[in-house]
Amino acid sequence: MNIYPTCRGSAVTLLANPEATPHCSGRALLLGILITWATTVAATDGHQPEPAPEHWPEVLTLDQAARYLQLDPASLGLLALEDGIPARRVGNDWRFSRQALQAWLAGDWHLIASAERFDGEPPLTTTALASVRGAGTGRTAEDAGELASERSPEHIGEAPQERSAGDIFLRGQRVLLRPGDVTLDFGSFYSQSSAQQLVQIDDGIALADLESEGLTGLLLARYGLFEETEIFLSTSWSDQDTKLRVADQTIASDNRSELGDFRLGLRRTLLTETVGRPDIILTLNGRIPSDSDHSSYALGAGLGVVKSIDPVVLFANLHYRHTYSDDFEDITRLEPENRLDLNLGYAFAINDTLSLNTTLSGLFIDETRFDNATLLSDELFSLQFSMTSWLAEGLYIEPAVGFRLNGPGKGFFIGMTLPYTFEP
Repeated sequence: MNIYPTCRGSAVTLLANPEATPHCSGRALLLGILITWATTVAATDGHQPEPAPEHWPEVLTLDQAARYLQLDPASLGLLALEDGIPARRVGNDWRFSRQALQAWLAGDWHLIASAERFDGEPPLTTTALASVRGAGTGRTAEDAGELASERSPEHIGEAPQERSAGDIFLRGQRVLLRPGDVTLDFGSFYSQSSAQQLVQIDDGIALADLESEGLTGLLLARYGLFEETEIFLSTSWSDQDTKLRVADQTIASDNRSELGDFRLGLRRTLLTETVGRPDIILTLNGRIPSDSDHSSYALGAGLGVVKSIDPVVLFANLHYRHTYSDDFEDITRLEPENRLDLNLGYAFAINDTLSLNTTLSGLFIDETRFDNATLLSDELFSLQFSMTSWLAEGLYIEPAVGFRLNGPGKGFFIGMTLPYTFEP
């Protein structure tokens, strides 16, 4: 969830956009990052050499099992989460028996026996897990029946209680919710920005410093509608102070405390990730003003791609928005009719409970003419760093900081988001 400042007219408007990221560096930096990202994806499309079958360990981690089965780790983790593959939760990690996976591939995973149970029924150790054996296709029906009757009630494939921290960070990039799941994001952000612009004073023109700072609270809800389809709704509240100074003298000031607009949309996975292909996600969204005297309606659409290259997940998305801009007397509330957002980034998973994330974003604005002002075309860029960490069951914490990297002024924000997931 992100917040970013942008300058228009004689004041700074603090925009809260939970479905976007802050906006960053120059064209050259953005192009370089895009080329590097694409080259990395093309170079790692599943062609990394793997050990010979006899050299694979008996007990596999999530990443090893994903390579062994030629699946991406996120898909395999979700399959294990839904108890669809023989797996075992050991602390915060998944472990897989290689022979059990072979039986699963042969269609006999429901005949897999658990290891001998320990006194007190502790979780299986990796040594004990290595003793797990699949029924195999060579079993007779009699053998299969005996084996099934001997199974422990605590079967392999127990689902974990949490999604990984990397998945939580990517909640705004890909569809993670199953039908009926609900996620709520609570966020609070502080931002500061400054810029210079020409103003008319006493029939003359002067160079003025425009300073703005504000506090914004965000609320975002997501709901799993169907498989690979979710809807979202968000709003915000902001308190912002703006000052216009000439030669260290304040010539104008303004304070706003108001409810933000309502943003709603739908996100759908068009193609799921495979060894040589990323997830491809479609997003459709719109904006409804909380006060039509202060804001305008808007519609948008975007495409995103997400690719897992263990332990990193790369993402990129391109989003277009058209605003049905009104001619407000307050020129600080004017918005460009056409804007294009480009976001590139990655999530680096330290483990299942901690992810370090970086997002590079660019905003491209088209010139828009109004009766009382003209908004010129512009390009704004920013860089954001965040960390996603597990707090409690269903609850994560995500501190973030972002910087504007170009433009006539400067700006930054710092804040924190608490994503909480309800599951049916």
